[in-house]
Amino acid sequence: MQCVYSNVHAIAAQALRAMPGATLSATDLAHEAFLRLLGSELAWVDRQHFFSVAARATRQVLIDAARKRLSDKRGGNRPRVDLDEVHQLASPQRDEQLVRIDDALVDLAEHNPRHAQVIEMVYFGGLDRAEVGAALGLSDTTVDRDLRLARAWLKAALAP
Repeated sequence: MQCVYSNVHAIAAQALRAMPGATLSATDLAHEAFLRLLGSELAWVDRQHFFSVAARATRQVLIDAARKRLSDKRGGNRPRVDLDEVHQLASPQRDEQLVRIDDALVDLAEHNPRHAQVIEMVYFGGLDRAEVGAALGLSDTTVDRDLRLARAWLKAALAP
């Protein structure tokens, strides 16, 4: 458990480093993600499966926090989201953008699950391209291509 928790904490810290202004600390995010991992009753098959599940749990904690903060601010007029600003998404001003990106990622996963998984592992799991390639059994070139295609798809989906 200690080894698993330290990996989850490292993923949370890495994800939050890319998100200045986050409302959660790495420890808070790691605790919430770890509790979700324990509650899932999944047996991790391999390293790739663990990183995938941990990235998803981290993403869901951030999304749930954003949705909670937005619950009384819901409106029909949503501003344009710039995916290049993803590092600032966890700030209170970016909650709506984070929710929109999550919705777009759900749509992307329906069209191309691997592209959605690569985005999730990089932006929410805090992994670099080499780590994603190793976890998914892909070459660095394939990871770069998947990342470019996924970002282009998300930018189009998030355009006004």
